[in-house]
Amino acid sequence: MIDLQTLVQETGAESGLSFNIDGILNESVNLEYDGNVAAMIGMILKMCLEMSEDVNNGDLKQVMIKNNDGIVVASKNQDDNCVALLSKDLSKMGLLLRRMDSVFNN
Repeated sequence: MIDLQTLVQETGAESGLSFNIDGILNESVNLEYDGNVAAMIGMILKMCLEMSEDVNNGDLKQVMIKNNDGIVVASKNQDDNCVALLSKDLSKMGLLLRRMDSVFNN
């Protein structure tokens, strides 16, 4: 089981959430409208998963969204459980990507 609060603290992210690929929220930390965010990120993951399958690139594991005001890193496991971290500090991108690579391996 993932300790979302610890994951947010370790990475310095502003917020995080755990949910399934269908966008059903399990838990959130420091996030307003967490149900809506889980649904939107779930849909993005599902669309990227289908695209990855269509172009025969293997199973989708992670998606990164970068904009002018921050970054979102979302990962999923083989059972379609998902975790996303959100940060307004773009300099944390490497840390978020690295930590999220291992989030389902522990």
